Amino acid sequence: MPIPAPAIASHLRLSIVRLAAGGVLLLLAAGPAAAVNMTMEATKSDGGAMRLCIGLDSTGLKVAGTQNDLIWDAKCANLKAGSCAAIPDSKKPLHGNTPPSLQSTYRALVFALDNVDPIRDGMLYCCDFEMTAPDPCCEVRFDRLGASDPVGNALDMVGVPPKLCLASGGEPKAGAAAPPAAPPAAAAPASEGGSSLLWIGLAVVAVVVVAALLMRGKKS
Repeated sequence: MPIPAPAIASHLRLSIVRLAAGGVLLLLAAGPAAAVNMTMEATKSDGGAMRLCIGLDSTGLKVAGTQNDLIWDAKCANLKAGSCAAIPDSKKPLHGNTPPSLQSTYRALVFALDNVDPIRDGMLYCCDFEMTAPDPCCEVRFDRLGASDPVGNALDMVGVPPKLCLASGGEPKAGAAAPPAAPPAAAAPASEGGSSLLWIGLAVVAVVVVAALLMRGKKS
């Protein structure tokens, strides 16, 4: 006995609804996209200073450049001038400064103008801090985190941990005093780093364009 056309149409509509619902459940189960982790570790260096090292955990993503601000509590620590330096085997130079418009802030960019090779996981750069007052924590935290892939696309990035106790190298306990928040950034001049992620993207695009031109010249 043939199945009536209305029954077939009703069955098809029900199947489509079930497939759509299943697709939504699969999307929800997939969870958020992976993010790049920027790590922070503190250890006591020679002379009693604290060495803060910033690293990369790419979580399997290709990262060509990173940016971050470090903000610390100026009541108990000072950044030693000229102490921030790249880790040599990261093969990516550090471009960093302390913007005059931002207090107790070090702005760092890690990228190269001559290559867009992915950065290996591990430490990127370290800075030395002088402890100026007794404090069981003396907090330092991340701000303005960003990363770029080899073609200049922005990648999601999180700080792990988002803040740290310089004095002990551990994570702050609940209720610990936080360093002052950085004031809203105005349009910073290029000498202060400007929009760091924009500079990373532009640098990466420039390298790709130059490489493409060189390859075209070799073929001609």
